Amino acid sequence: MHSFPRFAYRSAAIASALAFAASMALSGSAAASSVIYVAPGGNSGQAGKSCATARYATVNDGVTAAAPGGKVVVCEGTYDEMVTVDKALTLNARSGVTIDATGLDNGILITHSNVSVGGFTVENATGEGILAEGSSGNVIAHVKIDGNTVLHNDQGGPDSSYTECQPNGEIPGDCGEAIHLMTVRDSKVLDNFVTRNSGGILLTDEFGPTHDNVISGNTVIDNAFDCGITLASHNAGWDPGSQTTTPSVGGVFDNTVTHNTVRRNGLKGEGAGVLIAASFPLAAAYSNQVVDNAIAGNEMAGVTIHSHPGGGYINDNVISWNKIGRNDLGGDPDAGITQTTGIVVYSTDQPTHVVIDHNTIYKDHFGIWLSSSTVTASMAHNSFVHVAVPVKNG
Repeated sequence: MHSFPRFAYRSAAIASALAFAASMALSGSAAASSVIYVAPGGNSGQAGKSCATARYATVNDGVTAAAPGGKVVVCEGTYDEMVTVDKALTLNARSGVTIDATGLDNGILITHSNVSVGGFTVENATGEGILAEGSSGNVIAHVKIDGNTVLHNDQGGPDSSYTECQPNGEIPGDCGEAIHLMTVRDSKVLDNFVTRNSGGILLTDEFGPTHDNVISGNTVIDNAFDCGITLASHNAGWDPGSQTTTPSVGGVFDNTVTHNTVRRNGLKGEGAGVLIAASFPLAAAYSNQVVDNAIAGNEMAGVTIHSHPGGGYINDNVISWNKIGRNDLGGDPDAGITQTTGIVVYSTDQPTHVVIDHNTIYKDHFGIWLSSSTVTASMAHNSFVHVAVPVKNG
């Protein structure tokens, strides 16, 4: 073991600390200079150093002015605009900030990787309140949607010209739900309050795969017409030969839904608490984790996994450690279930395996309902309280 004189060691430590402090001061100065302030009374003649001296009166103008990798601080007020974030950026709201997207497609549209959006109230959009959207050949990554209140969005209905509002076979016209990750990977939707929208949080793969995302800590309640949280493949990306998705095409896989509260969704329409679905041939929603959520009072089952006739690949999804109360209040018309059910796995013609373990299911007629001829499940240590039929092979 080498030994050093105490004074030399101490001098080196002091020099290192001073160098670190200097570097932090420089980085802090750089960070301060990269902050853009937006306020309702902003104008170009002001200093731009605070909310009181903001240079920009619209969020879009602030985003345009910001350098890539910079930060935009949005100050208290209501902004009547659809905000588009097309560069790496941190977009943070001070308290009392509302994006009112009445008559507009979205409240906030994210089309670039390395974007963080937090602290906003987003309301009244025709489509999604917050949409992160990749494109063909460009799966965006490292998006963080954190601590927002997203309410009264996807208001367009099936007669709207907005694409996501149009029904397509088994896919309802949901207008994209409140928060939507479309062709997105390695991103996080955290601690948002999602209520009074058509539906809650949606992950899909229209232009390429959506995978390795985390949906955690959200409260998703009282979204009247659709599911609380949906992982749905809308793209024919499955390759039966290799038993994988074609990465450039599609697939919704390896996403984690955890520590969310999901209640009273779909009561005026048809919505599960958490839905995983692949509705047509070569669609693929697989190897997702639904873990440690609290789910109750939804129109369809607490956790519902569906592959419709002629449908796609829904193998190896995991449902574990959830607390699932009384759900399936309106039954499941596809599976022919008319009584309350905690978990449903339905596949008419595709062999499917799932893992269902360590869940607590209570006050349902059926605890776990499986399509008898096509679905196998690894089940262990599930608890059933006031459940008439713990496991039903349909």
